Amino acid sequence: MSVSDHEPRRYRNQAAQRVLSVLASFIDHSGPKGVTEISRELGLSKNLVHRALATLTAENYLARDATGERYQLGLKLLALAGAGARDFDIVELARPALEQLHAVTGESVYLSIIVGRNRVTVDDIQAQGPRVLRSPRGYPVALHCTKMSRTLLAHLSDAEIDGYLKKASPLHRPQRFPDPASESAKAVWRDIAEIRSSPFVLWRNPHHNSAAYAIFPILDDARHPHAIVTVGGPRERFDLDRIKELLPRMLSALEPLERQARLLSAPPFLVDS
Repeated sequence: MSVSDHEPRRYRNQAAQRVLSVLASFIDHSGPKGVTEISRELGLSKNLVHRALATLTAENYLARDATGERYQLGLKLLALAGAGARDFDIVELARPALEQLHAVTGESVYLSIIVGRNRVTVDDIQAQGPRVLRSPRGYPVALHCTKMSRTLLAHLSDAEIDGYLKKASPLHRPQRFPDPASESAKAVWRDIAEIRSSPFVLWRNPHHNSAAYAIFPILDDARHPHAIVTVGGPRERFDLDRIKELLPRMLSALEPLERQARLLSAPPFLVDS
């Protein structure tokens, strides 16, 4: 083998070593780190550190923090760690996506999860000014009531849904304007079939003519639900035509969250909760 044959191999080995060195610098480190800090610590140029960080981030070994300026351990390592994967914080993980969606649309954005037999909003960014949609954090809404709740319900297994509907029977509907799709188990299943037919839900509330929504399920690799992200606003500025116009940018904002969420198992659904 000639000397020239060794050059590409030596370069690849050096590049791999730099990537591993950058990754190792995060082990036992309690918080995010910036490029300058890593460069100084390892004695590497900022350009080489940037390259290593880009490689590690693309493979989900590292992730940008909420500021977008610093880096922290990513979900692939948390998934490998086992216990860490079970303890990840969906609110922290989803916050950058919520901020980007709000920046793209100017409308209210909500993160909701399953708690017991209910949907609960655990984070939100509210639009400013008159006629904005509001969904209070921590307020429980039964999984069969409202399109948002049924989007979570729809991504459970058929057996889990059937168990939920039996436990929830007779189906209680506390809303002032009854939700037709929650009137019976048959109606719930019909709406679930419609929700499952698309990777996201675009919806106009028939009882509140001013409201339109885009609802995005955040799923694990087995297609079980971690959460939903909902963007909603009044129809005079955020009707379905406007949502469809913004949809490519919204999907782009959600793509890193969806990719990372697939690396971790969603929490089990406990129908008896």
